[in-house]
Amino acid sequence: MRRAISLTVLSALAGLAQAQDTNHFDCGNFLQFGADINQTRAAFTQSPETMAWNWFVCLNQPNATQSSNRVWELMKPSDQVYLPNGAPPGPYDARVMPPNAVLQQARDHGMDLSRAFHNINAIQQVDGLILQMGGAVPNVQRGNPVRFQLLMGKDTFDYIVKNKVYNVNGQAALATDLDFPPTAWELKAAWLWIGFDTTYQAQLANDGYFIAQAYYQQEDGQYQVGYAALSGLHVVNKLSPNWVWTTFENINNGKYTVTNDTPAAPMANSTGPTAAAEPVNASFQANNPTLSQYELIGVEYKPIKQVLANSQLESAFQNTSSCLACHSTAAYSNNDGYFNFALNQGGGIVYPTAPLPASDFNGYKKLDFVWSLKRAQWQR
Repeated sequence: MRRAISLTVLSALAGLAQAQDTNHFDCGNFLQFGADINQTRAAFTQSPETMAWNWFVCLNQPNATQSSNRVWELMKPSDQVYLPNGAPPGPYDARVMPPNAVLQQARDHGMDLSRAFHNINAIQQVDGLILQMGGAVPNVQRGNPVRFQLLMGKDTFDYIVKNKVYNVNGQAALATDLDFPPTAWELKAAWLWIGFDTTYQAQLANDGYFIAQAYYQQEDGQYQVGYAALSGLHVVNKLSPNWVWTTFENINNGKYTVTNDTPAAPMANSTGPTAAAEPVNASFQANNPTLSQYELIGVEYKPIKQVLANSQLESAFQNTSSCLACHSTAAYSNNDGYFNFALNQGGGIVYPTAPLPASDFNGYKKLDFVWSLKRAQWQR
């Protein structure tokens, strides 16, 4: 079946059109897995890497109603779900504009107010460390952190609101484990800050980075506004009961991000691309010029021991990183708070690479792999 997509979109993204014809994948209702979810499951099982790339292509199409934005850019950011003082969030489709101070700077610099502005305030990885920018970045950016953002799909959002777990009060009141619907989606993005350096922006664009409008708040309360480049993207959904974990990153990240070693070395991915991902990467990169500098690192969906990481999102602990295993520990206890999945080993800290035994979670309510719920606050 060919994709159902307008001529306007085809002309805007000619590279994507070729991939659509090549892979015969319909983006029309992909967030719901089409008309038959079991058919999608069968196709996924046949080639998880191909399906991961199909989703990545669909997510990077222009949004049907706001074509200046890509589909994934209009998913709900977590900072609009887990609100201060545990307040209930507004409707999923309600567009929350950035603060007036951000909008004023944007107007002053001639930015497009019809495009999304990504709030990229997060800088810490799971281990508490930052990933530094370095190498070919401008001198003013050296040592500054890569920034992160978490977004969710409508069915994820609706389930959180229905069960009132957008605050810790709702999570503490849970009588049973959470069980998100099969059409739940979450994304986590990593960004290289550009600001208004047009030379640097052109350099990143030439290296195939997707450039977006962004802002973040400094410790002094002032806002930085400008542009940012997408260096990595986790794409997660619940097509499988253990969720499906896929991760992409730009192949040029080693030019712009560095390790914490002395001296620092270019950041590389030590976990992939996996052998199964490599030929699929080559095919989709050839057929998608606008995405040709991104690669799939790999896919996880089976509860077995395995290692998979994104160099931008789990840089310092790639060798003990497993999306499925770490997220399978998402749980809350009224007595002990959130489960601690940092494991003591050999005098240091590692993270699980295989699901932990059920007995470790006695007294906890499982949060169905969704660690973003830890961002919730108490309702006061």
